[in-house]
Order: sequence, then C-alpha cells, then structure tokens
Amino acid sequence: MTSGELSRLLVELRDLRLQPTDWAEVEHLLASIESGGDDRVEQLSQVVFEARVRRSFSGPKASSDVVPTKQTSALPVVGVVCGGLLIAVGALLGGGIILVAIVLLAVFVFAIAFAGSRVAHRNADVSDSPAEQPVPVPDQVRLRIDELESRSD
Repeated sequence: MTSGELSRLLVELRDLRLQPTDWAEVEHLLASIESGGDDRVEQLSQVVFEARVRRSFSGPKASSDVVPTKQTSALPVVGVVCGGLLIAVGALLGGGIILVAIVLLAVFVFAIAFAGSRVAHRNADVSDSPAEQPVPVPDQVRLRIDELESRSD
C-alpha cells in the first residue's frame, strides 16, 4: 500500500464512528504501523471497510437516508381518487369482466396507499438500536493518526 493510500485511509478513519472495542484494535494497528509494520495497513483497511459497511446498514430498518415527514392522511385520499379514476376508465372500456378486474386493481391501489400511510410513519422500536452506540475517534487514536500523517508528509 502506498503512502497516498495510507493517507486516504487515515483521513477516512477520522470520520468513522466505531464501537469502543474496535477503537482499541485500531489503536493497536496504528501503533504497529508506526513502528514499521506495513503489513498491518491491510488489516487497518479491512477494519475501515467493515465499519463503512456497518454504518450503511445501521439505523432504522426502512432507510437511514429518508428524512421523516409528518403523518398525513393524504395518501389514502390519493389512493381513493386513483381507484375511482381506474373504475371510471374500466366502465368506459365496456364493463363486464374488464370492469371487475379494474375494480380489483382500484381496491389494490387504495390498500397499498392506505398501508403506506401507516407503515411510513412507524416509530423505530427500541430493540432496533444496538446496545452499545458507536463513538467518534478517541483522543489517543487521533494522536496516532496525527503522528502517521505528519510522518507521511
């Protein structure tokens, strides 16, 4: 691994939030790299990669990137309007079996809209959060990062 890749890895390491036990491992790896153990850079890279993956999958089950909105009853109303329009189109197409199929489709559209208005605003369950929250970079690790960055400049 080149010094440029190590520098990029150290910059990324500053922004991570890890479990306290993971920070202890990172500190050990940084100490090994400081003392000339270049083979530890690969292990440090693996720790950073795993932390990024954990961060992307953490958070609420739905999506951690979605900004919550206030609950509204507009979605079921939209479902009813769309369902009504579908039924009107089905009646214009001639009725009969086509109308029955389109009425079923309209009921399905309304059901999806109604269910979506209820599921989207559920509060996160307390059991969804991990027992131990990730923490930012501890001071001793930050000092080791600073030392390695000054050495690579």
